[in-house]
Amino acid sequence: MPRGYTPTDTLFVCWLSANTLVLLVHASDVAWWPLLLLINLLAAALVPLLARAPAAGLTRFIGGAYPLLLTAAFYPQLGIIHTGVGLVHDAVVQRWDVALFGSQVSVTWHQTMPNRVLSELLHFCYGSFYWVVILAPVYLFFRAPHESFVRGTFVMTLVLYACYLGFALFPVAGPRYFFGVATGPEAQGLVARTVHAVLESGSAWGTAFPSSHVAAAWAAAFVLWRDARTIALVLIPVMVGVPFGTVYGQFHYGVDALAGAVVAVVLCAAADPLRAALRSNG
Repeated sequence: MPRGYTPTDTLFVCWLSANTLVLLVHASDVAWWPLLLLINLLAAALVPLLARAPAAGLTRFIGGAYPLLLTAAFYPQLGIIHTGVGLVHDAVVQRWDVALFGSQVSVTWHQTMPNRVLSELLHFCYGSFYWVVILAPVYLFFRAPHESFVRGTFVMTLVLYACYLGFALFPVAGPRYFFGVATGPEAQGLVARTVHAVLESGSAWGTAFPSSHVAAAWAAAFVLWRDARTIALVLIPVMVGVPFGTVYGQFHYGVDALAGAVVAVVLCAAADPLRAALRSNG
């Protein structure tokens, strides 16, 4: 029996439409825009193919998780667009940081508290994003009812692509590009150096506000809470540390982390009603 169209498909198509519009508006500034447009068209073609695919085996996983898998294409695409356009709003966000925290907290915190143990702990929390967002859907697919997997991937798609929409409309590069990479003994630990190396190999310019690290990590903990309570309880202290790690490691402005937390809380609360509404209208 075919899978049919799902609320997650609707979310993805809405994002894809907005992303394509942004790309076309800035096409004159983006040398690779034909290739990026082709990627978007191929992604659009994937949606009806998956809707017609049998709801069994591997296609069940891909049918629910494909928007999460495709972040590997759309996250760098946003960086390419912003690099071509060359416009970011960091000065605005920097003023917000000073207004809220009294300083450029992403720079001053690790300088005023240069503690290697604290640094390693917070860098570990920050780096946990990379495996937690994979763990959550994989665990739900193999160890929970399929409805839990479908619900969980909807929540994570909603949160991640809301952040991506924010990146598309309000690009912010982040403190590393304006104040340099954090230095000193607190940045020389194994965990800190590993996290910095991973980030340098895969970061995208203009994708700092809101922090998708915070938003997606919190969303992953949220979707595990209902069906994997023990795992969620273990993860929650680490997830609480993610926004602090983003700021201490000078990866994000304080406002970025705060905005990511707000996005996660609001959209996780709204996800089930939104999914029900999309399902009834589908």
